[in-house]
Amino acid sequence: MKRIYLDNAAATPVSALAQKAVAETSKKFFGNPSAIHKEGKEARTSLESARAMVAEALAARPDEIIFTSGATEANNMAFMGVVQSAGIRGLARPHIVISAIEHPSVLETVRALERYGMRVDYLPVDSRGLIDTKELRKLITPETVLVSVMYANNEIGTIEPITDIAREVRHARKMNSSAYPYFHTDASQAANYLDMNVLRLGVDLMTISSGKTYGPRGVGALFVKRGVEMSPLMYGGEHEAGRRPGTESVALATGFATALAEARKMSVKESKRVAKLRDALAAKVLKKISGSSVNGDLARSLPNILNISFEGVESEALVLYLDAAGIAVSGKSACKSSSEGPSHVILAIDKAGNGEAGAIRFSLGRETKSEDVTRVANEVIRLVPLLRTMQENSN
Repeated sequence: MKRIYLDNAAATPVSALAQKAVAETSKKFFGNPSAIHKEGKEARTSLESARAMVAEALAARPDEIIFTSGATEANNMAFMGVVQSAGIRGLARPHIVISAIEHPSVLETVRALERYGMRVDYLPVDSRGLIDTKELRKLITPETVLVSVMYANNEIGTIEPITDIAREVRHARKMNSSAYPYFHTDASQAANYLDMNVLRLGVDLMTISSGKTYGPRGVGALFVKRGVEMSPLMYGGEHEAGRRPGTESVALATGFATALAEARKMSVKESKRVAKLRDALAAKVLKKISGSSVNGDLARSLPNILNISFEGVESEALVLYLDAAGIAVSGKSACKSSSEGPSHVILAIDKAGNGEAGAIRFSLGRETKSEDVTRVANEVIRLVPLLRTMQENSN
């Protein structure tokens, strides 16, 4: 039986073009890109070509792209780097504002900073998962050095008003006659479908992930606008303009750049295709299963993410039963899937206080077909009543 993979928000398959780019680059450009001999210079040329490709996809300059090991490192780099730099500039206790539904790599980094005395405000979201820019304005102070709101949520798909947030941040700078705050967005989920032009978005720092854009694992990037002051997290080399020491993986960077360019080329067409499939899946499931509801707002969501809560069902049980039926989905962020307790995202939007209620994320991708959606819907319709009965009998 063919397995159906609907967990693309956690990790996408590596595209054929990206795989080819990694293999060919590994063979041809194996030298250290910092070396001054022929092999090193060839590797450097290949690396800078990849950097230019990533920059082009974002309408950025090549020197504004820092290659990292992935989105988690990029997020850590943005927060730790900006805060340390602000401290060096004399701000004794810098202030940060983030949304309440950020990825764990942001939340846990900020919590670590709080333990060191940093002041942090968590911007609430409404029942759709959207922040209120008026509330953001109230939270920004003269000591605020960084505002971070993810472009699109990884669990419910909600797309945040990034350009409006950027406008509020610029207003705060003007009022405070300061270069701060900077505006960072985690755009890991956005690159396949949304506008990634950093000039139009108005961001100062932006995280992007290869593993979410059909590229190889182990690589990502942080866009850092010229003029943004950010201290390095580690020391030991002048790689990546002195901001990230360690010999760069030319092959992974090239695979990432290739995948990103491919994703941008097909984003409009693919967005329309997966949105139709997602909506069809939602319609089938909601029609047949009472006590089911969509988390977030499909009208303001990524086209490939559908998060549904099922009353009387434990999300982990449904994930495992679907897995046994040959279908891969998830209950919350893969980075927190092994932890106990409900998703912090579902709790943040749960204004009625119903708890997690068996929230399941279906995240579609390039390989998802209409027949896959039909089969998934049928399995969910079959399993939810079964699990409800099992749950009732165990009580």
